[in-house]
Amino acid sequence: MKNIRFSLQVKFLLSIILIIIPTLGVIFTWAGIQNEKQATEQAINQARILSKQIILTRQWISDCGGVMVPRDSKGAQDINCFFDDRLETSRGWFQRFTPSMATRKLSQYSTRQDLYRFRLASLAPLNPENRSDDFERESLIKFTKEGLAETVKFDIHSEDHNLRYMVPLYLEKACLECHHAGEVSKSGIRGGLSIILPINEMQATVKTNQIKLAISGVVLICLVTITLFFLMRRMVITPLKDIEKMTSEIGAGNLDARVAIHTGDEFENLGTAFNTMAERISRGRDILKERVTQSTIELSEANEELKTLDKLKSDFLANMSHELRSPLTVIRGGIDYLNRTVQKEDNRSYLAIIDKNLARLINLVSDLFDFTKIEARKIEWSFEEENLTTLIQEVIEIISPLAVEKQITITCENPGDVIVKFDLERIEQVLVNLIENAIKFSDPETTIYISIQADQESVTVAVKDCGIGISKKNLEIIFDKFSTVPSGRDGQIEGTGLGLAISKAIIEAHGGRIWAESIEGVSSTFFFTLPKNRT
Repeated sequence: MKNIRFSLQVKFLLSIILIIIPTLGVIFTWAGIQNEKQATEQAINQARILSKQIILTRQWISDCGGVMVPRDSKGAQDINCFFDDRLETSRGWFQRFTPSMATRKLSQYSTRQDLYRFRLASLAPLNPENRSDDFERESLIKFTKEGLAETVKFDIHSEDHNLRYMVPLYLEKACLECHHAGEVSKSGIRGGLSIILPINEMQATVKTNQIKLAISGVVLICLVTITLFFLMRRMVITPLKDIEKMTSEIGAGNLDARVAIHTGDEFENLGTAFNTMAERISRGRDILKERVTQSTIELSEANEELKTLDKLKSDFLANMSHELRSPLTVIRGGIDYLNRTVQKEDNRSYLAIIDKNLARLINLVSDLFDFTKIEARKIEWSFEEENLTTLIQEVIEIISPLAVEKQITITCENPGDVIVKFDLERIEQVLVNLIENAIKFSDPETTIYISIQADQESVTVAVKDCGIGISKKNLEIIFDKFSTVPSGRDGQIEGTGLGLAISKAIIEAHGGRIWAESIEGVSSTFFFTLPKNRT
């Protein structure tokens, strides 16, 4: 999967979003929760204050022994009187209002104005209107058994959301006139004051405030993000882009590129450092150009000298090889004559040594002659269509005496006639070189395998020996001139290192390829290919 890459400003914007949004989100959420909690506490405090005012009013009425109210007045209507405490005055009849009656009347007034509602509740009321509901019953039980001072409940099951609040009412001496001791619990609680406070408006206000807070949070997040992004872009991204543009131009070769940053901070120092670096690189380039130009001139002159020396060397080797052949031929004739005439055994052994070394010298001179001609491109090629299979069989017959000396068998697969266009003398030279090397490197009483494989485009010849093999390191250099490797398990090195180099040059001149594969300590196989359709 390919790695996704983002620019620095995108990374910074994402970082701002990932930091600012959660942080401010938590802050505004906490503020919203606190606002809702504060509104709830405010509603409960309002209910507490209201309950205290009602209790104080009841206390005053109780301390006064009741309040005398005109019977036909508006404030005395819709109130049931359980005690006929009346007083006749010059202004008419007055009815005594108990704290319970005053509480009920105040509740009627507040209900008509849709402010709040409150009532008295008891587990065993004298007035059926004071019969407790589920919340009030649970509260009265908690007041009695657990000693709670208040209970609170938010009633949100109906369309109108209300705060239910209740506090206990305790027995006082003035209350004994109306209430019997049996109606009062052991803790002195004779009932409770239940307050129902509408909180729809409060909840609407809280919701409105939360929406405003959310909108303010979104606006603030956007402003902070945009402000930080533009500040980052101006103070960081823009200088970095200027430096990046300069380095790109320098990388493209424009060493005269410079950057102008005037931020008065580290970026300006960095830009100055880049400009100084560019100036030094530019000066270094000019100095390097001068040195390269001078070195090129010197190398060109040296190359011309080397070419001249190489030509002189090749000409010298070619001439010397040619000149050496004449005296060697004469020496060879003398050795042949002595071999026919000398009969003494000691003298014949010396002649054998001389003859062997003369053969080596003749091969060396011949290899030098061939190599210098090939290297100087003075060799003349004669490409004719010949039977490669027949040539290989002839070479095997010529070299078989060398194989017999080491008791080595040469096996060749005969695929039939393989007609290829090649230089007969030169390919014969390659085969002789490869098969002689195979005999040299093979252990006694082993077999050399020669195979021919042909396809529509080329012919491949393989010569496999059974010897010490060639190390991987030597496989890379055996076709270089004057490169030699051990020819036996005793580590002795023989040869001039020209045979494989000459073979490589001959094969490549035919448009083919030569290479070797080896299993060290087991065998080596040399391959060469010849194209069938040589143009």
